[in-house]
Amino acid sequence: MQLLFFVSLLSSSVFSQENLSYQPKGATCVIHNEDGQVVLVQDYLTRTLSLPGGYIDSGETFQAAAKRETLEETGINVDIGELLSIDNNRVVFACQPRESVGFLKQAIDNHFGAAIIPALNSKHFGKEIRQVYLASLTPAVLDKYRYPADTAALNSWVKASRPSVFHELEDLSDKASELQIKQLPVMASFQAWVKSMPMIGSLLSLSNCLGEGAFAVGLFLLFLLFLPLRYSLTIAFALLATAYSVNLLKMIFAIPRPFYLLPSLQQAQASGFSFPSGHATQAAAIVGLLLGWVTKRGEQCGYIGLSTTLVSWLMLSLLAGAARVWLGVHYPADIVAGVVLGGLIALVSLVVYQRRYSDQKRLIESTRLWLLLLVVYFFATLQLLQPLYVFVWFAALGLFISLFFNREQSEVLNINHWQQVIASVTGIVVITGMAQYLVISSTTSIIILSVNALAIFSGILWILIGSPYLTRHFNHR
Repeated sequence: MQLLFFVSLLSSSVFSQENLSYQPKGATCVIHNEDGQVVLVQDYLTRTLSLPGGYIDSGETFQAAAKRETLEETGINVDIGELLSIDNNRVVFACQPRESVGFLKQAIDNHFGAAIIPALNSKHFGKEIRQVYLASLTPAVLDKYRYPADTAALNSWVKASRPSVFHELEDLSDKASELQIKQLPVMASFQAWVKSMPMIGSLLSLSNCLGEGAFAVGLFLLFLLFLPLRYSLTIAFALLATAYSVNLLKMIFAIPRPFYLLPSLQQAQASGFSFPSGHATQAAAIVGLLLGWVTKRGEQCGYIGLSTTLVSWLMLSLLAGAARVWLGVHYPADIVAGVVLGGLIALVSLVVYQRRYSDQKRLIESTRLWLLLLVVYFFATLQLLQPLYVFVWFAALGLFISLFFNREQSEVLNINHWQQVIASVTGIVVITGMAQYLVISSTTSIIILSVNALAIFSGILWILIGSPYLTRHFNHR
């Protein structure tokens, strides 16, 4: 007892921020249960794991920073305990939640073998924080830990701190509305029916791709490389409207996903909130836009009639939405809202594409329009605080700047020559490689965010300005 008293007295006398030789940038909390499972957060930017914590604000004590950041990232209100470690990068505290923390056992493999702590009420959930886990310090977890220098110390920090009380949650139905509760049996029945029909499951898996980010980015790049700029500008317009409108609505309504209410429904990884479905919105917007370009309108040329277009659009959009219900990550109401929203976005995008202004130029090619979008989306990015929106904003900035260098649409922007395609792809590979090298050598979020944003910005400029210029230069020699 006398030894413990002496150690406590020594640490309290040495640990004074005014006289401390270390000036850490961040403060973190170690919270664990009696089995050694630790509370870890996964961020959107790197998809790696770390202890809850963050930057220490000016004039803020280390303890206050650790408490604030833990609450903002996990929703857990903690009392700060003993100091576990400190250096110029971070200070680590043993922390105790003020009440028992609930967790949900994973319904599917999340690569960490970890339970989920529903952080639905935390400030950063769905923005900076993708998911909060209660995880054992297995090799798979340590391999994804963001700060490799600390992996050896994690176990010692756990052993040096007292365990906290956790309890398993059966569901979160007490946080749901009557409408959401009524949809759960429908979803369970739909899943059972799909499992009895393997062909339907394969069809839904394929249709789910229409709402994936990789599909959207790939489609945009193909249009950027092979078609006049007006097409990729319209695709970008629709994707920007989809991303920002969906996620602003998710933040406003903050409806928990179905698998939080009934964990057995989950068949795919998902994070953030539920309403509306981003996959359904993107599918409806992109499919509507593509079909709109090939639809007969009056005497104009086209390939399919209006009724065929509408039926095809509705079927494909609903198929993409049904896949999300089957995977247990969206309610049917989310799908309906997403399809309606995506249809409106497709309609507006087609109007902007068709409308002409001075000198018979298309509105979608107007620098004033894109400047307005950049201003609006800049403020929306500040509200969402998610890396994705920083990246798409810089992509939009690249498109905006490119408009000033590509006045002659028929000569400059029609990228049909394989030389330009090869030059574009080569440049993108080089830019991506440089960005990856800089990101790997850094663990600072600001640097990682900046490097990736600048890489996207540079890639757009290279495809639309650098590659065409280089190709024309060598062809004219």
